[in-house]
Amino acid sequence: MGPLITAQVQGIIEDIRLLEAFVTAPLGLYSDIRMLRQSIPLSEAADLTQDDTQKRRIGYRNLSDDPERTALDTINHMVVSLNLLCTVKEDSINPLTSEWIDRAYRVLRRTEHKVAGEARAQVASRVKGLYVIVDPEVTGGRSPIKVAEATLRGGASIIQLRDKRNDNGEVLPVARRIRELCDEHSAMFIINDNPILATASGAHGLHLGQTDIPVDEARHALSATQIIGNSNNNMDEVVSSQTASIDYLAVGAIYGTSTMDKSERPTVGTEILGKVKAITSKPVVAIGGIKLGNISEVVAAGADCVCVVTAITLAEDPEQAARDFAKAIRNVK
Repeated sequence: MGPLITAQVQGIIEDIRLLEAFVTAPLGLYSDIRMLRQSIPLSEAADLTQDDTQKRRIGYRNLSDDPERTALDTINHMVVSLNLLCTVKEDSINPLTSEWIDRAYRVLRRTEHKVAGEARAQVASRVKGLYVIVDPEVTGGRSPIKVAEATLRGGASIIQLRDKRNDNGEVLPVARRIRELCDEHSAMFIINDNPILATASGAHGLHLGQTDIPVDEARHALSATQIIGNSNNNMDEVVSSQTASIDYLAVGAIYGTSTMDKSERPTVGTEILGKVKAITSKPVVAIGGIKLGNISEVVAAGADCVCVVTAITLAEDPEQAARDFAKAIRNVK
């Protein structure tokens, strides 16, 4: 083998060994990864002794505090190597056949799907507490950055930026600044309905409506660890969202609301929250017409997270309003 092919193949062998250490379940997927290595006709790809295998696993797991991220980066590195090997001439001495490479691509896709799903589940587990949507059309003429900062000081766990009015070039610096503020307050940042902005701003995730871009298409634009949540108005939509592998489910309108042109959206009451919780392990966000006077029954009905808009963003003091809502949620929890 030439030096280029040798380097790529050696790198692939080490990448596979690392994936074997990180991806041990389900057993079928682990076996597929292991067999990829075992089917490489080189001594370097042979099974290690049990002692050496254990040492490597310990060493690999000490590499990072984020093993899912390490595994995803390893998958990407291996794909780059495979892509490069696909470009070499057929008469070159390459121990990896086209059939082996095709199988490797299939196994890597399954591995990425599994690892990315676990990583997103960890991100989505933070969807709890107070969720505030900041829309420049409903901030009382105040800067969305200032309103977002005030709500974070008041205890918001999640900020969603929803801007249907301005161009991406105008929204992006606002989004990046709010993401920075969320980081400072250990909060999450979500972009509404715009995968491009979600990616460019480094948002934790994207929120979609039922008529927005399909989830599968949005996934292609996002990083593997960015989550997607969506809006649901009935149980049929909830079941469909489950099928589409949504990471969190927003349900409403719980009560009547005219915010964000939602006045014609049917109200569903708090009863639906228990029904949704019964069929999903994913975070459930209650939204629509939620005030301090009714928030306790919303949380008691099963909501993991409560989404509020105008009661905070149009309040004279958004920070104090957010503090009141956050305290009310904690009191019920």
